[in-house]
Amino acid sequence: MSNIFRKYFEVRWDDVDLNGHLRSTRYLEYATTARLGLLMDAGWDVHALQKKGVAAVLHGEDVRYLHEVFLAEQVAVSCQVVGLSTDGARWRMGHSVSREGGEEVAVVRSLGARIDIRTRKVTPPPPGPRAAVEAARSDDCEVIGA
Repeated sequence: MSNIFRKYFEVRWDDVDLNGHLRSTRYLEYATTARLGLLMDAGWDVHALQKKGVAAVLHGEDVRYLHEVFLAEQVAVSCQVVGLSTDGARWRMGHSVSREGGEEVAVVRSLGARIDIRTRKVTPPPPGPRAAVEAARSDDCEVIGA
């Protein structure tokens, strides 16, 4: 069974819109922070990745909102790899946003790739970051195209 990485957030006053709901952009920002947290937890922060000459690029994201989230609520954002190319260069991440008690409030899907920061071309990740991503694969992870 794969590992599910979770990052926790408290909804702050600047996270909400005029209706008092968690702003739509925050769901995406929380998902991005969770993805970075997955790598950082394995010892791969932004500086370590830059030293290896790789970075992530995002090709697209979509969000499905299920329930409202309000100021001062606690949410957990899970991060799992639900799609991966055979060389590990391209990835699809699934994120579940849940409030305390486990109720799922949103689902975020992100599609991206690793690039060589010098050539700006899609490239397989170094062994360390690749191992971190492999460890976060969902049980039904799909092989995605190049």
